[in-house]
Amino acid sequence: ITTRIPFPCSNKYFRTVGSCNGTFCLKTKNVLTLWNPSIRRKVRVLECPRSSELPLGGIGFGFDPISDDYKIVWISCEKDTSFVYAVKTGTWCEIASPKPEFTSVLYEAFLFNGVLHWEVTRDNIKSQDIYPPSYILTFDLSAHVFGMIPLPGPTWDWLTTGITTIQDSLALISYRMDVDDTWIRVWRDASWSVVFKLGTGKLPVDGAFQFQPQPQTTNECNLLLTTYGEGFQIYNPKKGV
Repeated sequence: ITTRIPFPCSNKYFRTVGSCNGTFCLKTKNVLTLWNPSIRRKVRVLECPRSSELPLGGIGFGFDPISDDYKIVWISCEKDTSFVYAVKTGTWCEIASPKPEFTSVLYEAFLFNGVLHWEVTRDNIKSQDIYPPSYILTFDLSAHVFGMIPLPGPTWDWLTTGITTIQDSLALISYRMDVDDTWIRVWRDASWSVVFKLGTGKLPVDGAFQFQPQPQTTNECNLLLTTYGEGFQIYNPKKGV
């Protein structure tokens, strides 16, 4: 049986901010909508204060396990003020913007263990600057605290194509064009470790998901890879793609 579910956004130019536990956060211009298609419910979010004057540097949506609440963070990349929206109260609260200031966000926020993650870049780096030109910006949805995770160096050799989870850890997918290879690293004990060298020899991998197709017969976990322009591929650690 096929059931048609009306889409909550009348504007076809929308952006998916994130999804969590079956709830999607959608954005059209400065309008945010929370939508759960399984229960046919949508909620229009109160407009972020000063959204018209705050340059949007980053935005993310996720679940705070401490307060048992869904939250949206609106980050300004040029002003000292950012905001967090809590669904339970239906209100925005003001927070300090992250330091240092960044220029752009490369990917949508990735939620892992109650923390949002973005890769951000900075321009006009000075010689005495102690901060890297690019890094992973984090935001703890419970503590409302920003943090920073360094990227594995040297950053100019590698292009980050995705952030995911592998082996119950935050994972970074990186592509190096001069050797046509993709590596997956996991963040453990405050350092990056390479767990897969995919050697795809094709287009960069931009997504990877770990799964175990036959748990009764093997302990081996495969990866479901998404590649630019070539759809899905199954990667077996022993056999390759």
